[in-house]
Amino acid sequence: MDDLQHIIKQKRELLSRDTFSRAAFDSSEGMSENQKDRYISYLVDRVNEMDLDKRAMELVLEDFLKAKKEMQEELSVMKKRQEQLDSRLDTETKKRKKAEQRVEQMENQLAFARKNQFGDKRQKVKNANEDESNGENPDRNDEQEKFDGTDDTLETKSVPEPSDAPVSKKETKRDLCNRPDTYNAMGLQGDPVEHPSDDSKIPGRILDRKMVKVFHFETRLVEEHFEMIHYVEKGKKPKWGYFPKAGHPAMVTKFEGTKATPEFLQALAYEVYVKNVTFGLLHQWLLDLGMTVSANTLRNWLKQGKKHLDRLVVLLKEIALEKDSIVNCDETWCKVRKYDAYKKCYIWALVNKAEQTVIFFYEDGSRGRDVLVHFLGDAELKSIMTDGYNAYVFIGDELKSATLKNTEHQVCMAHTKAKFVKAEDSGGDHEAHVFNVCFGGLYGLEHQYDKEGLIPDERYRRRQGLETKEIQITLRQHLSIQLEKLKTEPENVSSYLKEAVNYLEKFWDEIFAYLKDGNYPIDNNIAERSIRKLTTQRNSMLHFGSDEGVEMAATYHSVISTVKMHGKSAWEFLGKFFTNIFNGCRDYLSLSPKNIGLALCQ
Repeated sequence: MDDLQHIIKQKRELLSRDTFSRAAFDSSEGMSENQKDRYISYLVDRVNEMDLDKRAMELVLEDFLKAKKEMQEELSVMKKRQEQLDSRLDTETKKRKKAEQRVEQMENQLAFARKNQFGDKRQKVKNANEDESNGENPDRNDEQEKFDGTDDTLETKSVPEPSDAPVSKKETKRDLCNRPDTYNAMGLQGDPVEHPSDDSKIPGRILDRKMVKVFHFETRLVEEHFEMIHYVEKGKKPKWGYFPKAGHPAMVTKFEGTKATPEFLQALAYEVYVKNVTFGLLHQWLLDLGMTVSANTLRNWLKQGKKHLDRLVVLLKEIALEKDSIVNCDETWCKVRKYDAYKKCYIWALVNKAEQTVIFFYEDGSRGRDVLVHFLGDAELKSIMTDGYNAYVFIGDELKSATLKNTEHQVCMAHTKAKFVKAEDSGGDHEAHVFNVCFGGLYGLEHQYDKEGLIPDERYRRRQGLETKEIQITLRQHLSIQLEKLKTEPENVSSYLKEAVNYLEKFWDEIFAYLKDGNYPIDNNIAERSIRKLTTQRNSMLHFGSDEGVEMAATYHSVISTVKMHGKSAWEFLGKFFTNIFNGCRDYLSLSPKNIGLALCQ
């Protein structure tokens, strides 16, 4: 613009010089007064016409500019509409491709199912009379077309050669049910320990007798038989009863719904959910001990124990979600068999450190925010700690419900630090080193507070100190530098560092929310440690057979993890719990890990 004004100024100077150099010219020289008046009138009319032309051109230009502006606005709207249509077209195209792939997959599955159900599974055997020279099978219809009535055109390739050996046809009946001739009854090698009834104690007439099997486990596996008496009293209905002799158990020690004692059920639960022994290995171990039982029966026995543990988990959930509680939440994946395929599903874990409670929950394997919404319900929590994924899909401002609007949402600092460590180690970006040093300084302060044994109020006061503020300021300065660098020089920033910087920028307030209260945790490690036992079982079992199996694992791990948080033995708790349930205790508050020693039987 300055150059243009300079050029105009130079042109004006040249025109002024040219005007001064020429002699003055009098256009009215030699004219009469009448001619001068007419000439002046002519010039005035011409000026007026030129002025009208100029004004008309200005109006036309104004209309043109207005029309141009309207066209530009309309073009902008059309471009936005086109972008929306393009985006919608891309989305619909992806959905269509996904649907086509799904249809193709289902058609293949349907064809495979039909083939297995209705297809001919007999193997195709090559005929010995086939012409191996040309590799073609003889066709009887082709032979008929070539035959013209003469012997030369008579072919018999399709007719098998007669054999001198007699052919015997053996008729075999097809086994449609594929059932075994005999079944192995459940039992144990060796002589069982029998507990007969005392006939002198029977109050009525004896109708029948039978022995009830019970498997007992202490240092070895023992099979016990309890003699049940079917008797009838005068004026009453017949019923079964056990009347022990002296020196024998006073009652049938069989856990409800099983043929196992509480001690045996305790051993099964401990092997599967504490030692992470698969059902296959557990089944093989019992077979090696001489017991005849199926793996599905063992699952059913543990399912009977789950019925009572579920009621205990409901009580633990109420304790964990009490008002103004501080909880940690995390999830892990597992492979679950559904119909004829395996699906990647998710199990969630919620930890209340103050109440020393761990709850695992599984909602059809979903990872969506509806799972957490349904589980929390109307709980009025003080704080909930998650990783970045959960914070993004559930803890966002647009998803805060009326009951959670006062809940402080925290994001784990350990996840943030791990991203910068990955950027420095794997990405080789030295800019991430400063961030790692700052995070290390914050963790160093927390370790110092733990070492000094500070109470929450004192910890809150120390967290507001100058040391923490200096580290925050340093982090923010380097974060601003890296964000500016991402805008100006994105090619000089590694993908790992870019991900870490954007993560820290997005969740800055949630990461440093722990400074607002001395009870708040700095990271989500307590939930990570609690869920590690479940991931160990996942790696050893490879997959769960059904949703029911995952729910049973979630129940058992909820109780066992809670017991471990109380610093107690899982073996002793399972034994006391099943024994008290067998003895008739249904006060689940007294059966909780905190009060198990105070439980009284009814």
